[in-house]
This record gives sequence, C-alpha cells and structure tokens, in this order.
Amino acid sequence: MKIFIVLLVAYLTMPILSTGQEHYILSRFKASKDKNRVILTWSIRQNHSCIGIGVLRSIDGLNFEQIGEIQGICGSNNEEQHFTFIDDKPIANKKNYYVLELGFSGKTAPPLIVEFIDLSTQTSKVIPNPFRTYTTIHFFNQNNENHTIMIYDSQGKYVNSGKSNSDNFYIDWVGLEKADTASFNFPQNKYLYIITNESGRKISSGVLLSALE
Repeated sequence: MKIFIVLLVAYLTMPILSTGQEHYILSRFKASKDKNRVILTWSIRQNHSCIGIGVLRSIDGLNFEQIGEIQGICGSNNEEQHFTFIDDKPIANKKNYYVLELGFSGKTAPPLIVEFIDLSTQTSKVIPNPFRTYTTIHFFNQNNENHTIMIYDSQGKYVNSGKSNSDNFYIDWVGLEKADTASFNFPQNKYLYIITNESGRKISSGVLLSALE
C-alpha cells in the first residue's frame, strides 16, 4: 500500500495568470499570502486605461462583495502602471475568490483563489481531520522554502514521505483499507507526521486520524 503525497497548488499563490484570467487591459494579476494577509498585485498595460477599479471578494465564487476601490482614471500612455491591494481580513479557513472590476471594461475572470488557513498558535493544521479519502496539512512557509514531511504509523514505522515548497502537503489516502498489514500493520486510525525544513530542523509535527473503516 502506498500513501501518495503531492503538492497542492490550485488554491495557493498564483504566480502567473491561469488560462482565461487574462483581461485585455491587464498584463498580470496575482494573489499571494503573507501570514494573515492576502496581497493582490496587477498591472495595466501601457496605452490602456479604465475609470476606477473595484476589488471584489467571494467565498463561493458566485456572490462577490467589494472590499476595496481605486478611484479616478487608472492607466498611462507612457508606461505600464502597477497596483497593489492588501486584504488584511481574508475569510479564515475558506477559499477566498478575488476579481477586479475595471470600470466599464468589465470584470476579470475566472477569479484568483487563495485558501487562507488561520493557524493561530499552531505550527501546522490538518483539514479535515479525521478524513476518509484525502486531507491537507497546512503549515507556515512564507518564503516558499523546501520542506519535507515524514509519515509514520502509530507503532513508529515509516510509511512515506514527500516534499513541498508551498505551505501545505496534500495527502491522498485512497485504498488505505487495502494496505499490506504484514508490513505496516494497517489499517489504523492514527498516523504521525513530522515536517522539517531544508536544514533538517523539525518545524512541526502532529497526528493524522483516518476515518476509514
């Protein structure tokens, strides 16, 4: 039995525009996480402009509310114009969807998606936990450094490992009930994980609870 650990990128910082997110007056639109904030940056192409920019947010991707506004004429005939907006109150433990409303030029689409997880005083958090098919281990990794996760069964036997330079590990445990019980004493309800940084220092550890019967 193998436990597959892969990097989840779809709902994290988006360094480039995804297909369909281009807007004819924008050269880029990015969203990134900074601790408990979400930072939006975008650029209006040279020789393009709009009358006012609205920053809209949603937690379902359908119903948006305006959380910020840049008034006046935006854009320049001489150079590309850059903008930054900081959402210092993203909705915790939810997917935050962001779009720009560029005056009469319409909205950007589809939205940028940032899943903001509030770790509070914890160094990592497993959501959901317990789980049946998959779960995500979130941890603080502001500078996108490489980290390693090691997973052990409740008897301390090695199960699997993975690497990530994002701020989470996506754990897919499909077929756990078919595990090799002779090798790993599966199935079990409790697994242990340890996250280390590039220098090998432990930065977090915790427990995974399997809901598989």
